[in-house]
Amino acid sequence: MENLPSKEKMKEAFEKKDTSGSGKLSFSQMKEVVLEFATEEQKADFSFNFMQDMVLNMADKNGDKMITWAEILLLAFGETAEPEDKMKTAFRAYDTNGDGYLNKKELAEVMKLSGVEADPKMLRMTMALADQDDDGKLNYEEFCALQDGK
Repeated sequence: MENLPSKEKMKEAFEKKDTSGSGKLSFSQMKEVVLEFATEEQKADFSFNFMQDMVLNMADKNGDKMITWAEILLLAFGETAEPEDKMKTAFRAYDTNGDGYLNKKELAEVMKLSGVEADPKMLRMTMALADQDDDGKLNYEEFCALQDGK
């Protein structure tokens, strides 16, 4: 969302969706909140759902697939994270299926978002170089090494 709503408007929308009063929203509930503030152009973008998943994974600091108001505040309005926290946040965001690894499809999305053409040959080569344990997917350490250019 290019034009982020105010904290007050976001808080109001969050609380409206939190019908149980738990202080947490599921990813699907949070997606409904995001839709309230998205433009029609953003909603029509083919990558909108993927981007929502990435943002929610980034916000979900404890990995419980629930979003608290504190997590929204930190992500949308917040404090700066330490470099390691930023790397963990990025990894969780790219790990859209939540299995703790980046598969080839997820790696292709990382590459596209980084401005790299993710053709099959480039994807195979990147995976071969980064996948140190040859399990066909990238764990967090392998991801960090790839990002650091090691």
